[in-house]
Amino acid sequence: MLFMAIFSYSPEDRNLVIERGMGSEKTAGVTIKGEWFDVSGHRVFRLFEAEDDAHLASSIFSWTDLGVAEIIPVMETEKALKLLKRAGKKS
Repeated sequence: MLFMAIFSYSPEDRNLVIERGMGSEKTAGVTIKGEWFDVSGHRVFRLFEAEDDAHLASSIFSWTDLGVAEIIPVMETEKALKLLKRAGKKS
């Protein structure tokens, strides 16, 4: 399943976030699809796929000492629209 993580951190932790991000190892069961750094604020956006909730949790846990991660399950628009259309017909 796909997830969008929005990780927010304090300005004083900026250098720690950069250091950890540059040296971070891949988490088993998690595939990063894309990552973006908010140059106007103190956030990182990461799109990733996780095999299950245990892999999802382990990929986020190592960052919780530096900030807060908001995890949002997402779906490609075309796939979501097809799903919603089918669900609407069942009502």
